[in-house]
Amino acid sequence: MNTHKQYALFRDRIDSFTDWKLTAAATAVSERAWPNFALFSELAEYGDSPTVRHCLNMLWDNIAGHQSSKNFERLLEKIDDNTPNPDDFDMFGVQPALDAIVSINCAINCAMTPSHDEAASALTLSLSTIGKFIRYAEVPDLNGTELAQYIEEHDLYKQHMGFLDNMLDILKTQKKQNPDFMKEVRAMAQNDGISQLGISLD
Repeated sequence: MNTHKQYALFRDRIDSFTDWKLTAAATAVSERAWPNFALFSELAEYGDSPTVRHCLNMLWDNIAGHQSSKNFERLLEKIDDNTPNPDDFDMFGVQPALDAIVSINCAINCAMTPSHDEAASALTLSLSTIGKFIRYAEVPDLNGTELAQYIEEHDLYKQHMGFLDNMLDILKTQKKQNPDFMKEVRAMAQNDGISQLGISLD
């Protein structure tokens, strides 16, 4: 899995996306990553999980046309307050939790100032999180091409790629921003509360 190549592919794929679609794409992958942060927060007794959840809810409201982005600078401050430092924790869970926070940060930045780069970064990060998890949990000694091939053939990677393909396809074909459509995207992203790592809060 070449991160730079994957980023370029996503950047090209969302090239025609309007402002709200960029925010929607970044928010959708942040939603999929949410359980990774929530579980870490609970186990490590770190941060304010309800506040981070509120930030995600505000993003969904914004995409549906119910919430202005004018208050999002305050959300960035709240996200910053909930950004874990990996050096402070002796557990792998801090890494996917950090990735989830970075992804939400990308989505908020997109809502404030629409950016193809921020959206592509969030999409790429959602795959990178899977790669780091697979290497840690299954093949810590693999590197280079062997590691990339192992990751790309893994069920978690394939499932998430399927989600990304589907989500980006329906965003591309949707002409107008409306609440009902965003409910559909949100439900898809929530995945019954299961993250791209297969983590569930239940």
